[in-house]
Amino acid sequence: MLAWGRGVTGDLAAAERREWLCVNGIGGFASGTIAGSQTRRYHGLLIAALAPPLGRTLLAAQVHDTLAYAGRDWALGCARWASGVADPAGYRLIERFRLDGTTPVWTYACADALVEKRVWMEPVANTTYVRWRVLRGQGP
Repeated sequence: MLAWGRGVTGDLAAAERREWLCVNGIGGFASGTIAGSQTRRYHGLLIAALAPPLGRTLLAAQVHDTLAYAGRDWALGCARWASGVADPAGYRLIERFRLDGTTPVWTYACADALVEKRVWMEPVANTTYVRWRVLRGQGP
């Protein structure tokens, strides 16, 4: 199993050098860095091949997720701006990134909570799924 802990996920440059990819079998895909930032023009949650074999179209670029927990909001997304600043800087909250088969899985640590994010594509469909699961927490 391919996995990285905070030594990589907490270092923006290192996390941006590692990328994930999901495919749907009909020319569409989802891809990005394990930091959550988009550093290439072909990064996105849903790039569909509407006119295969070329003609790929970015339909969903990114989602900036926020976890409301322990009386505060935790920004889990990451955007790298032209100035070089990363804001939000959710990569700092990634406890672990791993591949479960071909499915990218992030584990975020926010206060005493652990939440998991998975991204995958429906085979032979232009559909990307993002699923969140609470692994540990003390209520809302």
